[in-house]
Amino acid sequence: MMENGSLPGRLCSRRHLFYLLYITLFLLPLHPMAFYVTLVPLVLGWLINYKTVKEVSFRLPPLWQPGGLFLAAAFLSGFVSLNTGFSLMNWAFQPLMYAALYLLVFNMLETKKEKEKALYVFLAGALVTAAYGFFQYADAKDMAEDMMAQSWVDPERFPLLRRRMYSTLENPNLFGAYLLMIISLLTPFFLRERGKRQAAFGVLLFIFVLCLALTYSRGAWVSLAAIVLGLTLFYDKRFGFLFLLIPLILFFYHGQITERFLSLFSGEDTSVGLRFALWESTEAMIEEHPLLGIGWGTYFLAYPDYNFFIQDEHVLIFHAHDMYLNMPAEVGIPGGLAFLAAFFAQGILAFRVYRNGEDSFEKSLGLGGILLVMSLAVISLGDHVLFSRSVSFCFWSLCALCASGKIKRG
Repeated sequence: MMENGSLPGRLCSRRHLFYLLYITLFLLPLHPMAFYVTLVPLVLGWLINYKTVKEVSFRLPPLWQPGGLFLAAAFLSGFVSLNTGFSLMNWAFQPLMYAALYLLVFNMLETKKEKEKALYVFLAGALVTAAYGFFQYADAKDMAEDMMAQSWVDPERFPLLRRRMYSTLENPNLFGAYLLMIISLLTPFFLRERGKRQAAFGVLLFIFVLCLALTYSRGAWVSLAAIVLGLTLFYDKRFGFLFLLIPLILFFYHGQITERFLSLFSGEDTSVGLRFALWESTEAMIEEHPLLGIGWGTYFLAYPDYNFFIQDEHVLIFHAHDMYLNMPAEVGIPGGLAFLAAFFAQGILAFRVYRNGEDSFEKSLGLGGILLVMSLAVISLGDHVLFSRSVSFCFWSLCALCASGKIKRG
């Protein structure tokens, strides 16, 4: 057996593993690849510790079975994809690593102090992304060029909209989804804390909501209503009055935010029409490949054979812009249902923690998990934001943090 005093034992000590974990959580939103530098050593170090010095323990989370079924389905789907090597490599570095980080967060964060540190690390990473987003947003010339190059807005429909905040997440809609997760986690702590901590959380919440507005992501704005609905149902019914502000704002404010929001219902925006076309193509994929799908991560390879809308063959479509269709298309109907079961299981686990948490901190974690799942469930109707590595890693690690809350026994 490896001793604690040996070099491998010291490098893989529980203390060093926590350093790697916190650095990984901080890096998740900052770059789509950088966090692997600490995540891979973290996974290997944890395995060495578990097998040798045994400072760490392991337990499967409740309701883990759907996630296991999805991992198996995604792996098997790789063997029927147009590029098996790509599918299996993608599976190893995305779904498998999502599961690994989830299990590490769930197992390693045991005490309130450890979970508080993780919460602060997430907020620190979010604050960095917000600061960079404002810096980016201030450069009007480069922002306008990015808008045109990436086709993030219809210039004929929105001639005055020349900037959308996207920060380190590479896309305004992805940044909006990330901000929704942070707002979901932060809001319960703001509501339940008092004094200086509540004031600090309030300032952060204002910053993140402002960033969310400046993404001009309509799906994120609608999903913000899901957070308000969750607070109304599970925290205080008086939050329902906030819905009355929506018609008042739309009536008195006529800027680009209002124009952008109302365009959801006009049918004149090309991005809305594109989504309907993509969904039609995706439904055809599911009908032709119901068991194992087209192969994990290979939507962009299969789409040209189902292209009923886009005439430019050089345009790459990476996903269906709908999680509920994209998953069964790539891994088959059984795998897609398993994924959705694993997704919504996180809301059930969070609700258990919220209802039976040992203290206010645990209950805040539980309520944050509920809001997190509700908001991502809504935005995923019109965009497949979990396609992003950064968004998915943040989502599953936040879910693990919320599900790790201690529950009263007896």
